[in-house]
Amino acid sequence: MFDLLSGDAYKTQSGSSIQIQDDNKGEVHVKGLSLNVCANEEDALNQLFEGETMRSVGSHSLNKDSSRSHCIYTIHIESKQRLESSEKVIRSKLHLVDLAGNERAKKTGASGTALKEAAYINKALSFLEQCVVATVDK
Repeated sequence: MFDLLSGDAYKTQSGSSIQIQDDNKGEVHVKGLSLNVCANEEDALNQLFEGETMRSVGSHSLNKDSSRSHCIYTIHIESKQRLESSEKVIRSKLHLVDLAGNERAKKTGASGTALKEAAYINKALSFLEQCVVATVDK
């Protein structure tokens, strides 16, 4: 796991500086991620595109630019009323998630490192499915 917007994304690939933690309210936080303040939508889109260029991609027989990673882009939005004098602020959080696709080794002809990556991608997708099912089936 690593931060695509840190500038040193591949230096933290081992996960040493990024940690997933639960707080006392039961909320999950990721410590060590960069937080970039954007003044407008264009700045936010530029950050999204910058992160996209840092993603790990590989090629196989079906796709020359196959994503080899999952990616989460989180947007924190603060909204203030311009007309009212009250300092009421509405805070929202939006997660954009792009998952690497499920891959069949026979169809892609993957071998070596690409085959190992495909196995990890498929395993992560399976774990995600289990989490979603567990959330729905209390």
